[in-house]
Amino acid sequence: MRKYLLLSALVISLTACLKTEDENEVTPAAINTIFDQDFNLNYRQQATLSSASQTELTVAVEELHYTFCPKNANCFIGDFVNPTMSVTDTKGQTQEVKLSMHRATSNYPNWMDTISVRANGTRYLLYYKKYDVKAGCDNPAKKDISVQLRITKPTNN
Repeated sequence: MRKYLLLSALVISLTACLKTEDENEVTPAAINTIFDQDFNLNYRQQATLSSASQTELTVAVEELHYTFCPKNANCFIGDFVNPTMSVTDTKGQTQEVKLSMHRATSNYPNWMDTISVRANGTRYLLYYKKYDVKAGCDNPAKKDISVQLRITKPTNN
């Protein structure tokens, strides 16, 4: 009996101490943007892209996997941000898109990841250009990171 009480007390104390980063997070306001223009999105923020009079796509940052090397440290794995996006079309169909890890190195200043997404019967290109960290953040949280994106709608579908 004592084992079970000890085990249940341990489980309760561990779960009480666990807290996710999202509990106290405020979702950033949605933005409106247009095709072929760079825009920044923060964690859990969404952007709507419209053409003519209707919203054509809604894009949101669903998850950010990242690591940052502390100042004055030599790290085996350097800084990177790997976003997972959701793309929703006019019919409400959502696709999850995982973008490549962007490493902020001077070796590749023009680095860009491109992925093709089909929605509304059209092929769109989603470009992941770079990430930014809020100034003064030595140990950034998800809310301190934004990703710069661009979405194009090619004329040849």
